[in-house]
Amino acid sequence: MSKTQIVLTLVLWAGVALCKQYVYDDDADGWLKLHKIPLTWQEAFMTCHLEDAVLASPTNDALHQAMLTAVKKAEIDLPIYIGTKEMFVDGLYASIEGVQLEDMPVKFPSTNGIKPDVCVSLTIEGVVAFTNCSEWLPYICYKKNTTHLKYNYDCGTFDREYQYNAATGSCYKLHKQARTWRLAYKICTAEGGHLVIINNKTEDDVVVNILKGKPKKLYWELSHAGFFDWNKDLLTFLTIHGEKMNTVYNIWNKNQPDNKGVNIYGGILENGKLDEEWDSREAYFVCEKDPKIQLYDKVGFSMAFV
Repeated sequence: MSKTQIVLTLVLWAGVALCKQYVYDDDADGWLKLHKIPLTWQEAFMTCHLEDAVLASPTNDALHQAMLTAVKKAEIDLPIYIGTKEMFVDGLYASIEGVQLEDMPVKFPSTNGIKPDVCVSLTIEGVVAFTNCSEWLPYICYKKNTTHLKYNYDCGTFDREYQYNAATGSCYKLHKQARTWRLAYKICTAEGGHLVIINNKTEDDVVVNILKGKPKKLYWELSHAGFFDWNKDLLTFLTIHGEKMNTVYNIWNKNQPDNKGVNIYGGILENGKLDEEWDSREAYFVCEKDPKIQLYDKVGFSMAFV
């Protein structure tokens, strides 16, 4: 990293209101992010996983306290899911990291002789409760600070696959595992970015060049892009940020768009032109990220910033 980049990064931290979603806790030796919008246990697990973190469990006193502090600060009254559930056999509860529930510094409620539910939640009082996994609860994601972490200064993330492009001022990452448009949208959001929005011909050329690196396993050439039909009966295409298509790059492939109510999701072809697709089609995709947005609190980066 150049001296200019270092100075720029420090200026951004000092003078710009950045999005520090993960907050560092020194005692817990890691970053925590409380998700207020409730999900089921499995969806909470997947969200944390896509954020390159884990669904947090109170595996030790420090992490237990950090989780309770985060909940109290957010003024959440409901219990939160923890990354602990019954694993594989009856009565064996463990965290995602393999820590037994019985070894955690938490209090247990009485089940009154009834078989407890599979998933586990944590109350504001620090007591665990056995919970139905289909309930919708808030949750906390946790990323441990380790010596192998290397911060991507250019793009404001630990994800080294994001690459900054000076021509557009954005960072990009090519996902080489085909997903549906909806899942691609979720993945990009979890990574702190969004499904790529092509603003002009310059960015179109950049994205087309990135897509040259995609695998050749699919028989169709379309890749997902960040626009869709907001009214499937009228071909009302806007970007995922609500921008009208005539304000961004809008060179459609011949005779497109053409399928009302069928192909409502946006895509880009290898020739750089836009096309439409249906919900269930899996394709490769590019995520775009604003490099000014820092996903992690800078505190605790003494090891990661190397």
